[in-house]
Parts: sequence; structure tokens; C-alpha cells
Amino acid sequence: MNIDAVPVTAKEFSLYGDVIVAPENYGRQAFPTGVAPTNRPVVLSTTHAAAAMPPITIEQLERHPFSSQTFIPMEVGRWLVVVSLTPLLTDIKAFVVGSGMGVTIGRGIWHYQLTPLHVAAKFAVFMWKDGIDDDEVVSIEKVTVHVAP
Repeated sequence: MNIDAVPVTAKEFSLYGDVIVAPENYGRQAFPTGVAPTNRPVVLSTTHAAAAMPPITIEQLERHPFSSQTFIPMEVGRWLVVVSLTPLLTDIKAFVVGSGMGVTIGRGIWHYQLTPLHVAAKFAVFMWKDGIDDDEVVSIEKVTVHVAP
């Protein structure tokens, strides 16, 4: 199966979580789903992810039933976020995220691994963790994600 990645927008991504951008005007903007209350403590981590060259081949999806994940770019160019409400191939959506944008992938949303495009990237990551395994992984038929230059 082939799918085309599209530029991320808050509206198009809203089924899966939040797009995090700084406000255009002075002041703050809240993103409550990124740190929604849970009985697990929030953990801040950083990650350094290797670059991938499109097209991207996906053969697994993962989800975290007990936690959302928020990715805040530190040193990032464009990056790919692949999400789905179910592990069915027909539900998979792919979004290209710009360098000054973060995302929160909602609790229980199926997704592919963090995928920087063309150059390696560094992110800050917020996730609720308490030592109990929160990773559910499924194998899927091969999906090829095409990304416009």
C-alpha cells in the first residue's frame, strides 16, 4: 500500500492529538492533552533520532494505552508523523511536520516511530511512565509513505 504524507495542520491532526506551535501574538497558548492528568508521573526525556530518506517503509505500528507522547523539537528540520486510530492499513495517515512545530500523539493512538527527514534530529519528549510496560506493537503489511520534497 502507498500513501502520501501531507503537511500537518491542527484541524487534520486533531483526531490523533495536538499540533504544538508558538502563538503568533505575544502570550501563552495551552495544550492540555500534552500533559493531561493521569495516575502515572510525567517523564521528560530527550532523543536523538537518525535521519530517514523518503520513501519510508512501515511494517509496524505502536501505541501507548496509558500515555500520550509529546515531541518538542530541539534541533529538527522536517519530520514525519504517521498515525492511525486502528492498526488497519486504510486508517493510516502521514503528516509532514515543520522544524518549529511539535506534536502530542494522544493516548492509545497507533503510530510509527519518530522519523526525521533527510537529517538527524533532537527532540524533548514528555510521556507518562511508572515502570509498567506501556508499549503495544503490531506488525502490519508493508506501507510505503511518499513525502514531497
